Amino acid sequence: MTTRLKRLAFTLATLAATSFLLPSAFAEEAGEPVKGGTLIYLEQQAHTNLYPPAGGFYPNGGVLNQITDKLTYQNPKTLEIEPWIAESWTVNEDATAYTFKIRRGVTFSDGTPVDAAAVAKNFDVFGLGNKALKQPVSEVINNYERSEVIDPHTVKFYFKKPSPGFLQGTSVIGSGLVSLSTLSLPFEELGDAAKIIGSGPFVVESETLGKELNLKGARGLRLGSGEARASGARLSRRDQIHHYRRG
Repeated sequence: MTTRLKRLAFTLATLAATSFLLPSAFAEEAGEPVKGGTLIYLEQQAHTNLYPPAGGFYPNGGVLNQITDKLTYQNPKTLEIEPWIAESWTVNEDATAYTFKIRRGVTFSDGTPVDAAAVAKNFDVFGLGNKALKQPVSEVINNYERSEVIDPHTVKFYFKKPSPGFLQGTSVIGSGLVSLSTLSLPFEELGDAAKIIGSGPFVVESETLGKELNLKGARGLRLGSGEARASGARLSRRDQIHHYRRG
């Protein structure tokens, strides 16, 4: 696959995940834009592990971005950090404490709530790692000390030193939120996409490890990114992505 085609495939996968219409430049090549349906996506390499902090590896991130939500969203046009799972937040003067208000009514695909306790557990693992389960510390979270659940919809994070980059770190692919059941699994089992339970627009329908991954639209209303919410985009339950490894 040429670099140009690979980039086009990635762009189409992103568009399908947010239900955007194709830009005019692509529309001229591909005909009239189609909303919904099935996208077949060919990748050079298979994903290796879907522990969210491993999302920096392109094939891993391409999958995680479809099945997880993030606490915040960075607008690519303005570079501003915008609400996503977090409705709002405050930061103390020296950036050693961050408090987030969590959006109500969001659930992971297994039906468990995306609440303050779940968000706290995610960042405790990402910030401190879990030696027993061999889950490493995230590269985008520094100086992490602990979390505090203030109430079911409010969580506070504490840092040992000023950490002004944490807010942006909550918006990256490597900070995708997963259910407590996923966090309880050892690192070596997280290469199986079916075990990654997120709250994103897609869920895993089937997988042939190293060869094929089929995603389907998650049931119910999915938030999508800040940009998707602003546009009023929604996903059909019939939307699908078929992700294949080339070779």
